[in-house]
Amino acid sequence: MLSGVETYKKLKVLAVTVRSFCMLLFFMISLHSFAQKKSQIEILNANVLEYEELNGIKVKRLIGDVQLKHDDALMFCDNAYIYSNSNTMDAYGHVRIEQGDSLKMFGDSLKYNGNTKVAILRGDIRLINNDVTLTTNFLDYNRTTNIAYYYGGGTMINQKENNILTSEQGYYYTDTESFYFKENVVLINPEYKIEADTLNYHSKSEIVKFLGPTTITSNDNFIYTENGWYNTVTDKSKFYKNAYIFSEEKLIEGDTLYYDRDNGYGEVICNGTVTDTVENLILQGDVIHLFELKDSAMVTQEAMMMQIMDGDTFYMHADTFIIYRELIKIDSVLVGDSLIMNTDSLLMDTTRNMLAYNHAKFYKSDMQGKADSIVYNFSDSTINFYNDPIIWSEENQITGDFIYLITSDNKIDKMFINENSFIISKADSLRDNYNQIKGKNMIAYFAAQVIHKIDVKQNSETIYYAIDDDGKYIGVNKMSGNDMLIFLKDNEISTITFIKDPEGIMSPLKDVSPKDVILKGFSWRITERPNDMFDIFID
Repeated sequence: MLSGVETYKKLKVLAVTVRSFCMLLFFMISLHSFAQKKSQIEILNANVLEYEELNGIKVKRLIGDVQLKHDDALMFCDNAYIYSNSNTMDAYGHVRIEQGDSLKMFGDSLKYNGNTKVAILRGDIRLINNDVTLTTNFLDYNRTTNIAYYYGGGTMINQKENNILTSEQGYYYTDTESFYFKENVVLINPEYKIEADTLNYHSKSEIVKFLGPTTITSNDNFIYTENGWYNTVTDKSKFYKNAYIFSEEKLIEGDTLYYDRDNGYGEVICNGTVTDTVENLILQGDVIHLFELKDSAMVTQEAMMMQIMDGDTFYMHADTFIIYRELIKIDSVLVGDSLIMNTDSLLMDTTRNMLAYNHAKFYKSDMQGKADSIVYNFSDSTINFYNDPIIWSEENQITGDFIYLITSDNKIDKMFINENSFIISKADSLRDNYNQIKGKNMIAYFAAQVIHKIDVKQNSETIYYAIDDDGKYIGVNKMSGNDMLIFLKDNEISTITFIKDPEGIMSPLKDVSPKDVILKGFSWRITERPNDMFDIFID
């Protein structure tokens, strides 16, 4: 059993605990009551003040030059009803709300709740904040969150940048001066037009953010995106998700598009594609640089070009592709039937070229090739191969110091092989026997996409394996001369005609050694030949 002293001590501790709890409870109730207390709508002025009873509720009716205040907001109107019990009001005629130094709202009517601080404006509404003006017929404004919401159509005008934006509905965050627009959004600037489903506009930074399918139309180009942003001050933008730009007969696509309208510069990152509708070619790469003012582009990283040629697709890969326009002087002008030489240096024209450099390699079903660099001139339809070029056409391997092709109607017409020209084809698939044609320069003529004639210029030499009508080898023909004309049929030598100083000998197969059937400079490089479009990416 507890002693009397111990019992007294325990009762004393209990009493202190109960008293402390009661004080804490009282403090919390008082704090809650203070938090629940709302400021009342104040009447600053009215020409007439009347007391009325509407539906059993006593109200104050204010008439003429009505001025009201709630916290830091001033409200003005022609007439108003004040419901003191609910701390609400209805205002009519020339309604105006002023909050802070920059925010003003105008309307035909207003319903305001002093407890929730929600203002409901109707009629001819204008919301003005610094350089931004919003007009609409339906606007709800929450003074606690400082968010305005409109619906039924609205127009926002930015006087500074001369932007006009319309939409069916939207939110305005007055603290950050940013808008969120939805449904039939249209932003019009003297230089472009933006149409979107949803977008965000920050009036301080004047940056537009696209949150759904969006188009930007200007005199220079057409842009589509489903996500991204556009700075209306600097004219810089970045687009994501199904984005593309159509400009100067070029379609530009990629995972990420950066565009600087003022400087005419664009950049495509990852899965970039440039489609040239004039030249009917496609450039692909993971990094694409676009120079709109110079009508040029540079493609790098997994770069590839595709073009329809001879009813087939021509695939080319290189470390870098550059499409550019070159300014040239016109030497003469045709006036009627007279050719007049141009002495005016101002008479200029431009040509469009494509440069593929470092490890250039191409594949077409009937022709393949490689070189250190390849230049494609669109104006005269020539393809030039530089630095160790090699081309395979059907059974023929073609090499020279410099090779260029001339095309016509997207078909190869002629091939020029300059300096140390050499053509090799395998005579027998089962043996290492090779037909060879060598000369200083050659011209190969194409018909039906295959070589049918070869014109060899200077220091002409040939080795070919002759066969009889039964397809059996009858010997090796080794000939030389100055110029030589060769006709082919079914990719095999049909006739050889020497134009100057011919010399030659036919030897039976058994009488020749391997060194006798190889011309100087012979190099069979079949392992480097691309077998399909994927091989062009293999060094």
